[in-house]
Amino acid sequence: MEVTFPTSPDDLNREWLSSALGRPIESFEMHPIGGGKGNLGDLVLVSLENGEQVVAKFAANRQEALNAAKRSGLFEREIKFYHELAPKLDIQLPKLFASAYDPSSAYFIMLLEYLEPVKESDTISGIGVDYTRQTLAELSKLHTQGRDLIDTPWVQTMISQHRINNLTIMIEKGWPVLQKICGELVEPLKEINILERFLETMSYLNTLDQTIVHGDVKPDNLVISSQGVTIIDWQGFGTGPPAWDIAYCMCQCLTTEERRLHESELLDNYPHDLVGYKESLFFGIVIACALPLLGNSDDPRLGKLVETTAERTINAMLDAGTLT
Repeated sequence: MEVTFPTSPDDLNREWLSSALGRPIESFEMHPIGGGKGNLGDLVLVSLENGEQVVAKFAANRQEALNAAKRSGLFEREIKFYHELAPKLDIQLPKLFASAYDPSSAYFIMLLEYLEPVKESDTISGIGVDYTRQTLAELSKLHTQGRDLIDTPWVQTMISQHRINNLTIMIEKGWPVLQKICGELVEPLKEINILERFLETMSYLNTLDQTIVHGDVKPDNLVISSQGVTIIDWQGFGTGPPAWDIAYCMCQCLTTEERRLHESELLDNYPHDLVGYKESLFFGIVIACALPLLGNSDDPRLGKLVETTAERTINAMLDAGTLT
């Protein structure tokens, strides 16, 4: 089937933008944003002739990323999230103006509201305690309201076969790469079977009380604007216990030192059941395995991002006693 929409920034044109925005677009300029952060997507800021700015999001043109998206329907899921679930959630989200998706290739386009950052949100440096607290407040609202949406037929569960299959491939291919990148850093993991632990963890977490979870709450997937903290990149959302989001958020939004100082206070003030928190920490290792496969290998930031994700996750698991 021929794709009838722009699949890369080079394809973006006035005709499509005019149709998407419902008014004539005479001219526009664009430049990349989020460099090194969008492992599965490429983002450009589109500046229109009237001064309005929107974000155009495309599939990253890397075969491993496209294959992963096709296996688990990542991009289609994000589009459906904005169309069907976002209107039912009272959380901060960018407005979706237009979208298109081709299931045969996994190419897509999304045209989204631009939220101008007032502070950089970078996973490698973290976002500090105050912004992490704001992120947890947004997650609390998601986890409260999401309980009423878990029966939506197309929303994937924790143990959806598509999700399990895709992440199994990421672990099998990515674990050897992760060991090469991180070296002695991953020594504490050498005594466990990574794939077996993943399957056991997912099965256990699926037995807990479920709600809608984002699944990848880290600074690279946040925008800190004048409106506060906004969670973006909803490709990996599904159903799960609140602990799944909170454990990963705590590890990736805070440095190890910050987490050790503030973890108890932040968790004590979180208003939802966090059963499964210690077990959920392991998901950071799955992400660390996936990052070198899905990211741009030419980006010098990628190696540091992988190391940071692994380091924070391993130390959190050691602190929680789940690697002993």
